[in-house]
Amino acid sequence: MSEAHGPAPACGLRCCGLSVVRGGRPVLFDICTTIRAGECVSLIGPNGSGKTTLMLALLGLLPPATGRVELDGTPMHRMAARRRGRFASYVPQVVDRIPAFSVYDVVAAGRFPHVSPLRPLGDADRRAIDTALAQSGLTPLAQRQINAISGGERQKALIAAAMAQDAEMMFLDEPGTALDPAFQIELAHLLRSWHGRGRGLVVISHDLQLPAVLGGRVVALREGRIVADGPAEELLDPARLATIFDAEFEIARTDAGRELVVPSWW
Repeated sequence: MSEAHGPAPACGLRCCGLSVVRGGRPVLFDICTTIRAGECVSLIGPNGSGKTTLMLALLGLLPPATGRVELDGTPMHRMAARRRGRFASYVPQVVDRIPAFSVYDVVAAGRFPHVSPLRPLGDADRRAIDTALAQSGLTPLAQRQINAISGGERQKALIAAAMAQDAEMMFLDEPGTALDPAFQIELAHLLRSWHGRGRGLVVISHDLQLPAVLGGRVVALREGRIVADGPAEELLDPARLATIFDAEFEIARTDAGRELVVPSWW
């Protein structure tokens, strides 16, 4: 039987004066920001700007060199794994090795914050797993081995596991990297539906169309510092993006009249 826990309510994840050192090298410098419950935040910036390091620090997976990251006054890196798992789920950019479990078992693993180690899954857990499989279109693949499906389908299984985890916030590092265009569209619908149910999102994306579709707030990093923070419709502007990426951008219009910000190729 599962423990009677729902997602833990949280007023916000607060980060103040955060600096992080990895491999003896300073990566983040004096980061201050707050991510409120239910908020949608996209992290953008050039390669090496510190986006993944910031995400890992926000999750409590990297300790601060200076400053703090706190949830309701508790440092994230000192929080018990189950408490942290009820607040935040995490979909990494790359998973080097996944044991030869079934897709169902991978998604079921997302229930770890809610289930006692010595007890089987309960009815509520199975409902959460089945719902995540259905919403991600993976029900027909549930009994397939995770290593016997495509890279895009494996990525969807990890996202489904995060959905089954039923945390307050979902953190995703480049979730569209292994996905073809059809899966990318499906991903955007999944994330918008998740956010529409009042759940928070923190997403790293090099594809600037995903932050544009998700809306909410954009935080831009450059050389380990936050250089811009504001509504997506304001930051996803050719002039603002040029200062962040040292590249030219322009507005493109689709046949349906929708405006897109794209790199200037010519």
